[in-house]
Amino acid sequence: MWEKWVFIATAAGITCLMRAAVGDIVTAGAADCTLALFDEISSIAASQGFAPRPAAGQRGRTMLTTAGSPFTASMLRDIEAGRPIEADDMLGDLLNRSGRMDGFPMLPLAHTHLKAYEARRVRTHTTP
Repeated sequence: MWEKWVFIATAAGITCLMRAAVGDIVTAGAADCTLALFDEISSIAASQGFAPRPAAGQRGRTMLTTAGSPFTASMLRDIEAGRPIEADDMLGDLLNRSGRMDGFPMLPLAHTHLKAYEARRVRTHTTP
């Protein structure tokens, strides 16, 4: 489950933050941002006793940095449709488990981006 969480959280974090598919992020020259987020989340998993196995890590890195890939996380599709998202469940919990926000610059950025979306959604979809 942790390997899946590492992959999904990275995919959600980066595709939502960039508002783009994996291939578009690669084309923009930001595959390093994706890998930084993947490594941060992998480190959190490892600190909890669930380091991703090498094969899972390589598979995730490859899927998240493939040029031309149209892959996006379902959370991005939810954002684009104006639907609710699970920022705290997907990324916030990892951030809380990190125990040291300063050591993980991409994860707080991605989580804050999602929380800002949630705040805006509440503000603009609340009827008086």
